Amino acid sequence: MKKVLKKIGKVVGIILAVLLLIGVLVYAFVLQYPKLKNNPKVGKWYRVTNSDMKTSEGDRYRALFKKGSEDKVLIYFAGGGVSVNEETARDDTYNTKEVAIDMLANVTMNMGGLASEVEGSPFENWSIILFPYATGDFHAGTGEFHYTDKDGKEKILYHNGYVNYSETMSMVMEMAGLDNIDTVVVTGYSAGGFGAALLSDDVFTNYFPNAKSKNVLVDASLLLNNNWHSIATDVWQTPKEISDKLVSNNLTLDCFVSLHEKYGDDIHLLFDCSTRDGDLAKVQNYFDDGIMDVDEKQADEFQQILKDTIPQFKEAGVSLFIWDGVAWYDDPRNMTAHTIIATPAVWLPFEEQKQSIAQWLADAIDGNLSDYGVELIDKKYD
Repeated sequence: MKKVLKKIGKVVGIILAVLLLIGVLVYAFVLQYPKLKNNPKVGKWYRVTNSDMKTSEGDRYRALFKKGSEDKVLIYFAGGGVSVNEETARDDTYNTKEVAIDMLANVTMNMGGLASEVEGSPFENWSIILFPYATGDFHAGTGEFHYTDKDGKEKILYHNGYVNYSETMSMVMEMAGLDNIDTVVVTGYSAGGFGAALLSDDVFTNYFPNAKSKNVLVDASLLLNNNWHSIATDVWQTPKEISDKLVSNNLTLDCFVSLHEKYGDDIHLLFDCSTRDGDLAKVQNYFDDGIMDVDEKQADEFQQILKDTIPQFKEAGVSLFIWDGVAWYDDPRNMTAHTIIATPAVWLPFEEQKQSIAQWLADAIDGNLSDYGVELIDKKYD
């Protein structure tokens, strides 16, 4: 009996070893995107990485790139969350690392949103540079944040977002031949929307200064914090030319104001958000009261923040799309969904606005700027 069990054990071991080998080969040659090379093929996705690029935990970070056939570029920052202090570093309230086999980036590309291959998409033939979120710093940090974890161990959180971004942009510009680009859209959702706001001037100044059509779409990124500047400088160690823009408690507004002052009518600034964004209300409650939770009271307060900010956005030349009608997950309370550009809903016209986010963006790229749904900010939710 022992000999039989021993033989069975050996057979099982061999089978497991073969399966492991197959898994490694599938990962290496099928599921993992090839590394970016000189003169990449049009329409093919590549991963962009080097030894300077890392996640918050120090693992290798990788961005994704697809070369298009048109002289247009979509720069897309994925969202996740934010780390602003030792507590949020310990509690993992953001995407600390990329999921194996480029899954996080793959999901972002294939959820049916702006970066997805959707029939009839105006971005179908654009080049796309996609930044997964893995650093907790709105894609804008360069530093090491030292903290003590829940077990009392000293750890480092690598706020390496700006390094990942700039290394990616340099490699793509050098290897992919993105010359004479006519149109650029910088966008992102949630933490990535804040990233788009923070980094868009860097994009246009350092990489596409001659683009005739410059566009920035910030999706569901509005939080008030009196310490944004110190968080950027002391926690994330964001480059000074970026952190210097942060002069108030409203990071997104500060970035829009700076862009409007620099580019005037030569840039199209867009902001969309749902009226009672449950996720933003939750984080705002943490900033205000130290509690990472949400109820309808916090949703009321977020709706008021949005209402108060809209006139300031308009002064900065921002076009607006305010929406509701999509619940916050399956929660029965009066809270609305968080973000839209990564989902199929981006292509669908809202009933009240008779317009979709995607078409609103496409019109803006062509110079036709409009506001939609602003009246919803006064809507009463029972």
